[in-house]
Amino acid sequence: MKKLMFQCTAVLLLLVMILCTEGLQAQRWRKNHNKGTNVSVSINQYQNSRYYPVRGQVFYHKPTNLVSLQYRGRPYYYQGGFFYSPLGGNYQIIHPPVGIRVNMLPGGFWSLRMGGLPYYYFNGIFYKQQNKEYEVVKAPIGAQVPALPRDAKVMVIDGEKLYEYNGTFYKEFINPEGQIWYTVEGKHGVLHTPDKPVVTNEQPQTIVTQPQTTLKIGDILNQLPTNVKTIVIDGKKYLVTPENVYLEEFIDGNTLKYKVIGI
Repeated sequence: MKKLMFQCTAVLLLLVMILCTEGLQAQRWRKNHNKGTNVSVSINQYQNSRYYPVRGQVFYHKPTNLVSLQYRGRPYYYQGGFFYSPLGGNYQIIHPPVGIRVNMLPGGFWSLRMGGLPYYYFNGIFYKQQNKEYEVVKAPIGAQVPALPRDAKVMVIDGEKLYEYNGTFYKEFINPEGQIWYTVEGKHGVLHTPDKPVVTNEQPQTIVTQPQTTLKIGDILNQLPTNVKTIVIDGKKYLVTPENVYLEEFIDGNTLKYKVIGI
């Protein structure tokens, strides 16, 4: 009997030792793993997790479930947050005219309030509710949105990077959760900063021809490599290539450039 009790006690002690060892290993792993907990990848739900067409894109077959619209005597089509204009026998993606109305908001819209009034945002388009419909409206100055359409253009104005989409200017910022968002800074092609001409980033750029594996810390790139992702570390934005080269963007005159800060 005593021998059996001794064996049971030994087994229990062995189990306790195993559990304690695993807990210590897990704690060490969490400690090491959490060294990077202040790094958060800003996932753009409009640009990364799903495919959205861009302005000017032509569909040669009629998209499914199109809703026919008429606005100021012209025909339009609508489906899932995207507006189409007839182009011969085809359908072209357009930015909708202000004032056109739809009876349903697209899935994935973002709700916000400006001046105490509710607005709705989806892929560069702002809406306000009018009775039982939703009317396309001008972008309200100061509105903050989580993402921009993937065909928004980068602008450099007095050394400051902005984004332009259909005459509306946006400035990126990092929200309290460490995510990059965008604020409406101007519309109709006019910023709310007087005497600042708009300069587009369309001048010829030198393309880096050497393989990225040959890059060194401190190298300057004139063009952003493909398939980079954006991360936020301690509230600052960085870009990471598929080869895990870390880049920091900066502005040289009226040109955006990228410095290698980590490999």
